[in-house]
Amino acid sequence: MAAWGSCDFHELRDLNERIKAAASEQEMDAFYTGLLDEMMNGLVDDVKYRTPVDSGHLRRNWFISKAKRSGKHYRAEIYNNIEYAPYVENGHRQEVGRYVPAIGKRLVRSFVEGKHMLREGLFDLQRDAPDFIKTKSEEFLSRMMEGK
Repeated sequence: MAAWGSCDFHELRDLNERIKAAASEQEMDAFYTGLLDEMMNGLVDDVKYRTPVDSGHLRRNWFISKAKRSGKHYRAEIYNNIEYAPYVENGHRQEVGRYVPAIGKRLVRSFVEGKHMLREGLFDLQRDAPDFIKTKSEEFLSRMMEGK
């Protein structure tokens, strides 16, 4: 019987080995934590930009935790340790007519609307995340295919 041709599958075997190596738990963990850290860095920058500035104290006190794995999930936190941050974020009531020496004025509004800097930043992150994750995943797979 005549042979129609031959195939060398060494490249496919090499690709399979690279995928196995890249798909190790440590490599995937590093990819996911790096991805989440990068997303959180963008979020904190966005939230700081949206935070109103009087003295800059509130803006300077936004922080994020490093991404870490917890079971099958990865998590990171964004927080502000200034006591009045929730009032600026969500709004607050105030006593009309009370004199505030720190600002040298009498309060004239019974409710101050929130600035929603964190909420809006999270909405933007949620909107942009699928495209960002897709791009980073494609870069990761491309590096894996090239064996880097």
